[in-house]
Amino acid sequence: MLLLTSTSALAQEANVQNSTESREESRESAEILVTGIRKSLADSLAVKRDSAQVVDAISAEDVGKFPDKNIGEALQRVTGVQITRSGGEGSAITIRGADPSLNRVEINGQSALSTSIAAAAGNGSNRAVDFRDLPAEFVSRLEVLKSATPDMTEGGLGGTVRIITRRPFDSKDGYLAGSAQGIYNELADKVDPKFALIGSKLFAHDTIGVLLSGTYESRTIRYDQARTTGWRQVETTQPATPAAQNCLSGRNQARCVDLDGSGFGDFYPDIPRYITSTEPTKRYALNGIIEWRPSDDFRAYVEGTYTRSDTTSDDQYLQLSTTQSVANGGIDPTGVVIRDETAQTVTFVNGSNAGSGPSVNYRSVIGSLNRRTFNGILGAEWTTGKFKLSARGTYAASRVLNDEVDVTASVSGKTALPWITIDYNNPQNAPNIILPIDTTTTQGINSLSVEARPRLNKQRETGAKFDAEYKPDESGVLTSLKSGVELNQLVSSSRFQNAVYTLNGITGQTTLTRSGVTGTQVLGTTAPAAQLTNIQDLLNTYGGMGDGSFFKTGDLGFSGIDRWWNLGDNLAKAVGIPDPYTSISPLDTYRVRESTIAGYFQGAFKANLGFELTGVVGARLVHTRTVSSGSQSTDGVITPARYTGEYTVLLPSLNLRAEVIPRKLVVRATASDVLARPAPSQMAPNVKLDSVGLTGSRGNPALKPYRAWQYDLGFEYYISRTNYVSITGFRKDIKSFIDTASQEEEIDGQVYTIKMPINGTQHVTIQGFEAGAQLGLDFLPGLLGNLGVTANYTFNTDSGYEGKDYFTDASLPFPGVSRNSYNASVFYDDGHFAIRGSYNWRSRYLINAVDRGNNPSFGEAFGQFDASASYIINPNVSVFLEGVNLTDSTRIENANSVYRRNVIETYGRRIYFGVRAKL
Repeated sequence: MLLLTSTSALAQEANVQNSTESREESRESAEILVTGIRKSLADSLAVKRDSAQVVDAISAEDVGKFPDKNIGEALQRVTGVQITRSGGEGSAITIRGADPSLNRVEINGQSALSTSIAAAAGNGSNRAVDFRDLPAEFVSRLEVLKSATPDMTEGGLGGTVRIITRRPFDSKDGYLAGSAQGIYNELADKVDPKFALIGSKLFAHDTIGVLLSGTYESRTIRYDQARTTGWRQVETTQPATPAAQNCLSGRNQARCVDLDGSGFGDFYPDIPRYITSTEPTKRYALNGIIEWRPSDDFRAYVEGTYTRSDTTSDDQYLQLSTTQSVANGGIDPTGVVIRDETAQTVTFVNGSNAGSGPSVNYRSVIGSLNRRTFNGILGAEWTTGKFKLSARGTYAASRVLNDEVDVTASVSGKTALPWITIDYNNPQNAPNIILPIDTTTTQGINSLSVEARPRLNKQRETGAKFDAEYKPDESGVLTSLKSGVELNQLVSSSRFQNAVYTLNGITGQTTLTRSGVTGTQVLGTTAPAAQLTNIQDLLNTYGGMGDGSFFKTGDLGFSGIDRWWNLGDNLAKAVGIPDPYTSISPLDTYRVRESTIAGYFQGAFKANLGFELTGVVGARLVHTRTVSSGSQSTDGVITPARYTGEYTVLLPSLNLRAEVIPRKLVVRATASDVLARPAPSQMAPNVKLDSVGLTGSRGNPALKPYRAWQYDLGFEYYISRTNYVSITGFRKDIKSFIDTASQEEEIDGQVYTIKMPINGTQHVTIQGFEAGAQLGLDFLPGLLGNLGVTANYTFNTDSGYEGKDYFTDASLPFPGVSRNSYNASVFYDDGHFAIRGSYNWRSRYLINAVDRGNNPSFGEAFGQFDASASYIINPNVSVFLEGVNLTDSTRIENANSVYRRNVIETYGRRIYFGVRAKL
């Protein structure tokens, strides 16, 4: 009671005091033109302050001039947002710990579809949106909404990202703007071009507006990785029967190799490898909008956005096969060094039993990766009296083809490869591979295979939405009533095909058949010795050394092998690329159709309680029906499978906004029920297998969506148009949680560890707070007044997640949640010259609770510094220079120990330089 009285008194006093201040601020705003970085910050702050929801925004500084070169990298500046990188580029985001597939992304209010894809052992289609292909030049504003209202399309359990492109009526004056720039990739050591053009004009007495924009980008993406695919405990003897008694499947530590005598089995590296990935990529994008406004009360529009990305993949591997048994004499126990139950130095040797020895594989993953997306909208809005009616029809499609060819040349056998050593005893705990052969030659190679394994993913969504809003007289408490209906149908499909052609110089073949392959035939022998000679001839004729040194940026922790024999497209064609299109892999091919119909009702209100209280309250009712079709295997017999499911959910929500001090202090409180549907690949009735690691995954058509109640309580103090401080506490109670179960299954005579998604019973709580500040130092004298700072910090904690370490039963954190993350920027802008430096950091986070070898996988703490500078030559022309990852940071993943590192990745620095012009 005392608090309420004090607050009311403060508000009444502030009303008198700030009425004058507000008028002064309005006059000042009318007199001072804010441009550049400050304009971007002021526009973003206005969206945040005036919104009915918890929202953060990023606005363009000018036409075609966005604060970052990549939408994903721009979003990492927002509180509560962390990004996932692919090849050093921001590709996907988590919001308050929610996985990228649990967030909704919209382009002008329409669903943005996923272009995720991988090969045989990878995932099929999911809901994570890749931000790399949509140009930042198209964007007028990005919004991250962290609370929901009933009129919003469901699907954002973490939050909803709104990508708002420029529209022709944003400016009454027509314009033509463009940019030309060069992009330098330090690791690839190459400069590539990018061009952007955007034009807008009003016609027919300013009643018809047309906007067209397009971009072209050529990139040489290069990144290197030192990987250990997994860490496994090793059986002391041959696996027992039943499997539950084994070290691996039964967690029977008494049967595990334990050289340090700790009573716990040692972990040994599984498939250590070096990878150089070179991916020349061309990206094209088009955006067009035609809008008709014959009066202030009506508008109709048609718009579309198209993106295309074509990548030529050339990934060169040097990898070791190390899954041997001590019982077979496959490991030399005298040379093993153990730290944290992990073999830090280990030598694998050829044992007494056939197949127990190690092998070296020179591997080349080549081919093409093609992504296509299209978003189209046809809509209209009409305001008549107190009513506003709107209708829109939408169509979105995505298509991604990974046309992958895998070429592998192997060295194995006692004579060719008597031993291999892997030493992790270095500052980065990276795999230092030591071999008895010369990797710059074809020495010892005695097997060669070519595998074609294309995967095609498609998504198509059609939708319609109708809304009606009634606004009564402003004198009452009720300010708006809104209702509507929305229908959507999403169809997702994935098709995988596979064919292998192998030349084996060890056991030989009675004949070499080459049916169904392409390329010129160069082999035709039946003798193993002659065949081996031909393998060497092939490798020397069509293979060769790579162009660049391994890990020449970043910190690998040692100097070791930096080049090895590379395979490639010419070698694949000479051996013969098998034709995979004669049949499909039925267990890895599926189609999921998801149909939804939703209706909602919400009301907006305003009340004067000594301060202005506004809010939006209502509910959304959604019915979902799914049809999943694919194939399943029973006792080796593959049969078609089809499953249906349906569910109905009610999603109430409440958003309150109290302006305690007008235009200064805003207090927010929200509560909403949200959902996120499973990935289509999770609902598919199919099995994906990795024959190398003997692992796989199975879909579950009976999955229900994630559900969560989320709450916010925030305090925002606005110092001026560009300056503010805020703190928001949040809580997310997740139920119907989708977890992963693991079990052993025998498929085609092999025992696989199969993971399957299930709806868990646990209730997970994620809670924490976000703090942000933005301050222009214009109160300082001279040039110092052109400085400014922005900063934010997010703290997350979680409880209730039932994920456990498979080996120790220790509790694991919720996937994707970094306990601490922050972003800090310093800028200078005097109206002509502007410079900004930003550092972004996040702490350790869980990637998968059960990964390769049943270990959990973690992303280690990561930070990166970026900077940009621009100079306005005249009102129409400016030049710029920007740097990404100037700290040359290295991305690292581990298997729950810094001594068990899975990935150490470098992608070097990127430099952008160019010119912008506007007419």
